[in-house]
Amino acid sequence: LGENGNGKTTLVKLLLGELEPSEGEIFRAGGARLALVNQHHAAQIDLTLSPLQYMIEKFPGDGSYVHEQALRSHLAGCGVTSEMMALPASALSGGQRSRVALAAVSYTKPHVLVLDEPTNNLDLESVVALADCIDSFEGGVVLVSHDQYFVSRVAKEVWLVEHGKVQKAASFEAYRAAQLAKLQ
Repeated sequence: LGENGNGKTTLVKLLLGELEPSEGEIFRAGGARLALVNQHHAAQIDLTLSPLQYMIEKFPGDGSYVHEQALRSHLAGCGVTSEMMALPASALSGGQRSRVALAAVSYTKPHVLVLDEPTNNLDLESVVALADCIDSFEGGVVLVSHDQYFVSRVAKEVWLVEHGKVQKAASFEAYRAAQLAKLQ
């Protein structure tokens, strides 16, 4: 958490290896798989392809029927119905496209999901569905969000990015109370 301009996105980029630190060092486990989900993740889907076609193009595998069934099963597990799998992505709602994008991200079986404002452009039903997915995810999650419902629903620990430092906060509720006190 932290106010705008305090370095949350910079921290995300450092975690992902998109930036190198100007001081100090970052150590990443060699085999760790990190996956980014940001507010534009659904916009990266080719709207002319169906969700199944998109997944097959992104993960061609061996081209077998078994591989296609695995992709179908994974999409279904992410809330993409068999009817939606056959429609072009242009016919899906923004929330449905987000489910397809999340299916693509989770198919790589990342150890850590990095979520940078993932609820922007999502309807309430999709935000709840994303929170449910995060709750069942067995890996680590790093979340940057202004969505108070989402943060309070999924955050297990809260870290504050402020004044060039990252420090553990007591809780989201404590952080929120401190921010409200500043406004009064």
